[in-house]
Amino acid sequence: MISNKKAIIIGAGISGLSAGCYLQMNGYDTEVFELHSISGGLCTSWARDGYVFDGCLHSIGGLSPMYRMNAYWNELVRLDPARFHFHDELGHVLSEDGQEAVTLYTDPDKLEQELISVAPEDTDFIRDLVRAAKHFATYDPMLSKPIELWTPLDYYLSQFKSAPHMRYLTKWRHSMRDMTKDCKSPVLKRALDLDFFARYPAYFFLFSLGQLHNRGAGYPLGGSLPLARSLEERYLGLGGTIHFDSKVARVNVRNDRAVGITLENGEVHDAADVVISAADGHYTIFEMLQGKYVDSKIEKLYSTHPKWPSAVLVSLGIGRTFENAASQIELHLKTPFVVDGQSSLDSIPITIYNFDPTLAGEGKTCVRVILETDNYQYWADLRTSDREHYKREKERIAADVIAVLERTLGNVTGLVEVVDVATPATFGRYTNNWMGRTQGWEWLPGLIPESIKKTLPGLKNFYMISQWVMPGGGVTSAVVLGRDVARIICKREHQAFRTENAPATP
Repeated sequence: MISNKKAIIIGAGISGLSAGCYLQMNGYDTEVFELHSISGGLCTSWARDGYVFDGCLHSIGGLSPMYRMNAYWNELVRLDPARFHFHDELGHVLSEDGQEAVTLYTDPDKLEQELISVAPEDTDFIRDLVRAAKHFATYDPMLSKPIELWTPLDYYLSQFKSAPHMRYLTKWRHSMRDMTKDCKSPVLKRALDLDFFARYPAYFFLFSLGQLHNRGAGYPLGGSLPLARSLEERYLGLGGTIHFDSKVARVNVRNDRAVGITLENGEVHDAADVVISAADGHYTIFEMLQGKYVDSKIEKLYSTHPKWPSAVLVSLGIGRTFENAASQIELHLKTPFVVDGQSSLDSIPITIYNFDPTLAGEGKTCVRVILETDNYQYWADLRTSDREHYKREKERIAADVIAVLERTLGNVTGLVEVVDVATPATFGRYTNNWMGRTQGWEWLPGLIPESIKKTLPGLKNFYMISQWVMPGGGVTSAVVLGRDVARIICKREHQAFRTENAPATP
């Protein structure tokens, strides 16, 4: 067991808390420094006048014991299936004029029947898609250890593990838009071109269907913040320390070794054996480390790799329920929705939280609409230079969203009790994420996501985790990144990696 070693972790998001937990289990004394007043980072929710608005989760993976991730979760927090909602539908794709309506069931047989009913001319494609979804429901892509620790034998054996799945992975490695380009039905093409999944290879869509169907993925009742707080509680229970309202301005380096940090208020915390940034990647590399530890790959990554957009998040507390409405609606609009001068949308995702009664009072419901935009600078500048105009823009967008919901669901306008609008400037202010982005890199089509190192060239005793080293991001990935970096550190120290109440893992 490692002892008398100190680790400083920047950021009390999911990956930072996960890393802290595992390092505490392995004998490190850790301190987490968080710029906000609460843990969770982007995995958060907030209360407004009797409603709780969720800013993050649709579901988390690894809830079924058939997945390796289930064991990882249970090393940190005990997952009670009764505390999760399991979606029967990935979403309901609807046109505003009501002429098109397709339900994307998580049950593959029901999905097949639904898709064939709306696009019989594409029956062969649909059956092929459902066959792949059934296959991916049995596939656990989680690695047994971080790839940084793989030996030649691990690479050799991985061929045998992946061989049964390679045909499906190869076939469905392209975007869903590319996969459906030869389909005859425009309705089918639109139904499968979900905005969120457009940023992944098509097999991610199929794998998600499989996990949702076999109850390997679900929504934690109560929202995102209680999940983050349970992880915080676990970390503190293991003896860790969190400093809130403590924004890190600089990583302190001596002789190309990270030794500590300097806070924005001037406080210095040194004598660390390892420094881990679970914060924004761009801020870490180009601000805290002043761009001194980069190479051509890092420069290209941050300049050209497609990045996840930011968003205007409209959350509404409505004094009625929507028992007969789908909880997830992808609404195709008759006229584009104007977000700002640079961004307009042909479709918008709507979440109706009728599946979680803990978020609103009896007879009431929360509704969330995500409006994506890459126009961060507009919102940041507007908030700084003209707060009244900024407020009017938020009010305009909320009014336009309510009008869309009135046309789509009916009986909404007069029952809206609470309106909450978060902009890209909000995300930037509360999480310090580069350009207010809600996730990091897009996962480009291909067999595997692009590999991004957790270390920086020329800098010792320093690691990066969080969504900026994992294309696609997500809460589940964040937990794994924290676990992986602790395991890498243990290997560096020639110590067996341990989890509490579990045997050592060599």
